[in-house]
Amino acid sequence: MKYQRFAALVLAAALLLAGCGGTQSSPSAAADQSSDSSRSTPGAVAQAAQTDRITDQYTLEKNVSGVWGEDAVQYISVHVPQLECDSPDAAYINGELNAIYAADFREFENSEEAGQPGGEYPQIGVGWDDWWYGDCVSLVVRSRYGGTAPWRYSGWCFDFASGRQLTVAEMLRRMGLDPDEVQAQVQRQAMQAFDREMAQGAYYEGLRLGGELSQMRMDTLEYNELENLCLLLPQQDQLVLRGKYSCEEGWQQLDMELSLPPADTPVLTDTYDGVQVQLEGTQATITLSPTPKTDQWGDIGIRVEQEHSYPILGAYNEYVDVCIGEREDGFFHPVVYLLTKDGVVEYVDVLRCLMFGNAMICQDPIYFANNGTALERSGSEVNLRRADGSVLELAPLSAEWSAQEIPYSVTGSYNYTSETGWNWMDLTSDGSVQLGVQDNSRIYRGDAAYLGVVPEGVVLGIAADEELEFVAAFKNDQYNENLTLTMIAGQNPFAEGETQLQMTRSYG
Repeated sequence: MKYQRFAALVLAAALLLAGCGGTQSSPSAAADQSSDSSRSTPGAVAQAAQTDRITDQYTLEKNVSGVWGEDAVQYISVHVPQLECDSPDAAYINGELNAIYAADFREFENSEEAGQPGGEYPQIGVGWDDWWYGDCVSLVVRSRYGGTAPWRYSGWCFDFASGRQLTVAEMLRRMGLDPDEVQAQVQRQAMQAFDREMAQGAYYEGLRLGGELSQMRMDTLEYNELENLCLLLPQQDQLVLRGKYSCEEGWQQLDMELSLPPADTPVLTDTYDGVQVQLEGTQATITLSPTPKTDQWGDIGIRVEQEHSYPILGAYNEYVDVCIGEREDGFFHPVVYLLTKDGVVEYVDVLRCLMFGNAMICQDPIYFANNGTALERSGSEVNLRRADGSVLELAPLSAEWSAQEIPYSVTGSYNYTSETGWNWMDLTSDGSVQLGVQDNSRIYRGDAAYLGVVPEGVVLGIAADEELEFVAAFKNDQYNENLTLTMIAGQNPFAEGETQLQMTRSYG
């Protein structure tokens, strides 16, 4: 795997840095409370060479009062960077930096100095850091518009040799890393941070029932796409991507260090009446086999005629235990329970997933099923054994946890026009769904069930009338008012054979 070369590649990058200027901190780096004092220091000549490549295009240092209506004294420290390069890409980035950051502070240039000289007052402003890989730089700009607010970070990657702006993915490729593998690892770390926050007390019932919990999980996944992240090289053997995760208090900064997978990845398995689960590293599957128990599903139109394996989608944590049990509803209703390294229970409701399509989706973690040390089967049901010795029954919790509204970002009315005609979909928060296809040649009415979240969006299983059943991920583009539908299982009802399409929000 490419990750097995990670440490050597980043070390080689650091050696390359030493020959071309190394990692250079901006003049205003002292203002960044998160700056790492252990960053490597290059030689004076090389350091000067890199310093000449990025300078301040706008600076302002003073104490003022009345900042955005505030009477208290604030220390303004503004350093807006510019790339010293004549290329069109450099000019575009410099103009973007000026428009985003410098314009907000020009009104204070002629303001009277307030308070005592110095920077002991709450600070607002702009600063920057530069992180080098050969002739390529990751420029990270931080900004804060309230003296006690957290810093906000944005990044730009640029290659001075070619004069071209780079994407984060291109920068990673230059370092010998696979962007897809990095993306998967970053999203896993972000979701683990989110789940840890919820399990430690940030979760409450209204979040789940109103669909806000799943929306926050989706927002966390979406924000931590590579192009939203800042790339840092704080030490010679370390690569960090700076992102954030959603929580009730707002967005929280999250620095994610890329790490090697363990050399001996444990394999976790369990089998129960025709249902088998296997977890190995980031790969997880559920296999169904025909048995007298699975034959019961024929009464509801689900038939297991031969062994079939399904990947588990939407599982982002690291797991230490797995166990299969049943829901207590008088029918064979298997549920796969997963225990994370943080002691929180996740689950895959096998029968529910089958009833709403042919895909196995890991449901949101049961955040108050926490502090767990092991899963154990008691009769047909599964219990969580906790660190304090107590035992928690999981069957009623998984039954309760599945009930939540559709996230608000994907509800509404949408249109799609294809070669076969006009199509539409109405989706409400309580799960009611209507679809019209091919100029209303067929209209379907049914239910949409929230199943989980994946990078492509909120996963819904849709069952309408008797003949229509599919699973898809839905993601709303809030700027363009488009809903992107990505097929996961079943037949696309709007455009046969298409795996992805965009629908337009309708206000009629």
